[in-house]
Amino acid sequence: MNYDTRFPSVADLKARAKKRMPHFAFEYIDGGIDQEHGKRRNRDAWHAIDITPRYLRDVSDTDLSVSLFGRDYALPLGIAPVGLGNMLWPGAETALASAAQRANMPYILSTFSTTPLDDIAGCAPDVCWFQLYVPKRVEVMRDLLARVARAGYRVLVVTVDIPVGAKRNRELRCGLKLPFSWTPRIVWECATHPNWSLRTLRDGRPDFVNIAAYREGPNHGLAQFITRFNMHGVTRERLELIRELWDGALVLKGAQHAQDMRDAADLGVDGVIISNHGGRQLDAAPAPANCLRDAPADIRERLTVMVDSGIRTGMDVARAGALGAHMTFSGRSFFWGVGALGAAGGAQVVEIFRDEITRTLKQVGCDSFAALHRSWLAENRG
Repeated sequence: MNYDTRFPSVADLKARAKKRMPHFAFEYIDGGIDQEHGKRRNRDAWHAIDITPRYLRDVSDTDLSVSLFGRDYALPLGIAPVGLGNMLWPGAETALASAAQRANMPYILSTFSTTPLDDIAGCAPDVCWFQLYVPKRVEVMRDLLARVARAGYRVLVVTVDIPVGAKRNRELRCGLKLPFSWTPRIVWECATHPNWSLRTLRDGRPDFVNIAAYREGPNHGLAQFITRFNMHGVTRERLELIRELWDGALVLKGAQHAQDMRDAADLGVDGVIISNHGGRQLDAAPAPANCLRDAPADIRERLTVMVDSGIRTGMDVARAGALGAHMTFSGRSFFWGVGALGAAGGAQVVEIFRDEITRTLKQVGCDSFAALHRSWLAENRG
């Protein structure tokens, strides 16, 4: 095992991160929308997928590699975009991008990241993808896409599942907004977490650095600022314009309905990440595991199908592969890793997943992730 066995699972890292991160930071990354039923369903849906093992096979060697958009990656797992990453742990975004580069796995930088996009491209030049929250103003979008292209990003991931800023109760109770408002509660939380605070003082308060030039007013609450910046629903016309402006691979993130995926394919989109934003946008949204299971054959033929939301173990990654996913993503897992162990946490999470995926493939009698298919599902369900 090429990792610290005191923390052998993502769940162990989460427990340690909760102690090391200020309460408002942990609540931000851990929280969902409303009563968080959707977030719980995401995990329950993965747990409900059974795989029937096949024995009498030689599984001495296993291949975890995948090919996406003309590039080979070493793992069927990438790091999903998370906004305000350096608020969760100082330097988290650069640490995770560097870990992704070393592991040869995709790293998706959020529009609402807190590290300049050029810096991330510099430390993860071969694996960096950019997640676009589509701005209302076309001129802002054109400028942002030009900057992303100049920086060398290979894949553009257009997120469509945030037409309005979310009402996340945990964030409201914590009073999150940028720049930080130094309320007595926030000051106390920082004072009682000196490691986080000293590093943050060294690095500077986190802010939306990649869109700072486009901000129209200071000190907005998070939901209000996102609502003012984003389109209130990404339209077919806007997606068509993005396709015209972007020469690289184009991925739609957040699609859950089959017709949305078909429309995206008609507009020249190359892939889709089935996602419900980690249970952070609509509490009634279906679990992505179920959307993946139900995706029609024509979508699988026309698009590179990927999935996120609720993936916490290598078993989940294998389950997704059996359901037809070409790649999986996790966000919370990696940020809990850096919250627990600092910069070393990224590699810890990578190696936990690598170990768990490998053991799962061997246990079920499959010699490669690419060879997984629905015949491994119990009773051939789905």
